[in-house]
Amino acid sequence: MDRSDASHGESRGADRLETGRVAFRLVRFAVASGIGFLIAEAIIVLGVVAFYHTVTVPGLSDSSPTILELDALAFGTGVTFAFSINEAVTVKGLGEERRKGRSNWLLRLCKYQLVSLLGNVVIVGVQLALLGTVSLSPVFGSVVGAVVSYPVTYAVSMRFVWRVHPLRDEQA
Repeated sequence: MDRSDASHGESRGADRLETGRVAFRLVRFAVASGIGFLIAEAIIVLGVVAFYHTVTVPGLSDSSPTILELDALAFGTGVTFAFSINEAVTVKGLGEERRKGRSNWLLRLCKYQLVSLLGNVVIVGVQLALLGTVSLSPVFGSVVGAVVSYPVTYAVSMRFVWRVHPLRDEQA
């Protein structure tokens, strides 16, 4: 094996390592987001049961202000938990924003809330569309919306909040 073959093999190994690290970061972000989502869902379920005494909502026209208030509380709380987990696990030691330390923690939280607002608007839009068209409970509609919004939320969060390239192991 000549020298160029050896360096090419090392390059492929490094590429695989980078791919593994990025995939693991994607999974960690998904787990953190999932935990935040479960917290939000619990708040929505408890709120729907408290207001309607069932997990079924009567209809869009009768419930949308109540559902929107519940969504705002639930998603704000869930996103804060997801951010905290991502800070501690997903992006630990990554990104120039993260390395600036605790002084920028609140700024990163605000940025993350803004990015998540985009995802949450998609979730609520899907949720209300499914409630209005097929009378699907908001609890289930938000699950569908979360799946739809995840790729965008991940990519924008990595770039905008932590300044990490979403698909490579480097600064954005």
